[in-house]
Amino acid sequence: MLEGRVTMAEEVRFPLKKEILLWALKEAQVDEDEVLHQFPNLEKWIDGEKHPTFKQIENLANYLKIPFGYMFLEKPPIVDVMEAEFRTINNKLPKMSKNLKDTIMEMDKKRNWMSDYRKKIGIDKLDIIKHFNKNKTDDAIYNAAYAKKLLKIDEYWYKSENNLEDAYKLIKSKIEEAGVLVMQNGVVGMNNYRPLDVGEFRAFMLYDDASPLIFINNMDSKAGKIFSMVHEFIHVLFEQEDLLIDDDIGSNKENERFINNITAEFLIPQKHIYMLWVKNDDHLQQVNKLSNLFKVSRYALAIKLADMTLIDNELVDNVKSLSIKDFNKKEQKSKGGDFYRTYDTRTGKVFTEAVIKEAETGEISYTYAYKLLGGIKGKTYDRIKERIMCYG
Repeated sequence: MLEGRVTMAEEVRFPLKKEILLWALKEAQVDEDEVLHQFPNLEKWIDGEKHPTFKQIENLANYLKIPFGYMFLEKPPIVDVMEAEFRTINNKLPKMSKNLKDTIMEMDKKRNWMSDYRKKIGIDKLDIIKHFNKNKTDDAIYNAAYAKKLLKIDEYWYKSENNLEDAYKLIKSKIEEAGVLVMQNGVVGMNNYRPLDVGEFRAFMLYDDASPLIFINNMDSKAGKIFSMVHEFIHVLFEQEDLLIDDDIGSNKENERFINNITAEFLIPQKHIYMLWVKNDDHLQQVNKLSNLFKVSRYALAIKLADMTLIDNELVDNVKSLSIKDFNKKEQKSKGGDFYRTYDTRTGKVFTEAVIKEAETGEISYTYAYKLLGGIKGKTYDRIKERIMCYG
């Protein structure tokens, strides 16, 4: 090649608007360091010192999951990310707090990363979702029994669990083993000065064929978290993104009522209640006793009993009032505790293992891994790796 001659690939470069590139980075919700790792000249493109080729623009758009044509706009499009990407959630709670928004966005990053990772290793859709879709019906009792079968949970599982904590751990582990990510937190990220309000939401589920993610508000009661987790798992099976708020628990809306009926049947099988319920015994005492047995809240049990016409709605309202008083008095979360034990529940072992594996094999940078794992530092990363991974 003659000296000084420029190839066609080098000649065809396209200047992009700085505000478009900055918008695309923000809109994609990706880690800036990782983008720079993939596109080393990005800062020069932004500053106008250098321009990308057509192929580089195409690769960047694909990486950021931004429509290719948007890269050539004069001004960024006016797009509400929450409304566009989380329409179901936004419709249910259009005026959500920044704490909830930030939590959803952070979980979305984790879901998307895990989805890409699983598709790379050949997982396009979880088996439990495929099987459920082939066998689901309009019958809540059948759907609940089949959901438990998919998780390999015994019909009388609640009898072998000593308390609410053990019950929660059992169901959580079964859901995670099936491929669903389950994360929980009572604050935004690791910021203890930004608590999540259980009065605003109890849980949410971000759907994906390969990597659906359930997030549990850890400020909820132990019994409440069990119901929320199963409720969102049922939404996973029906492939419906969801935000669970207080109004949904006793909702008369057709879809929420259907999901609630399946959830209640999963946790409190109707035929088991008929075997245990004594018509002439004190109803409130039986609600207290059976809620302890089934590892559910008294309110969730009361709604189930009312649906079965075993108690009236007045008792349901009384149980709800008592439950609120007890929660305010007893269920406030203690502060402090072991950092690593708390961390494990916040991020989830399955997700953490996948991120560490990719970092250790050089598929992603350590800097990006630290951010995916919640903004941790090198020493913390090493300790977490020692706790959950076995190499060699």
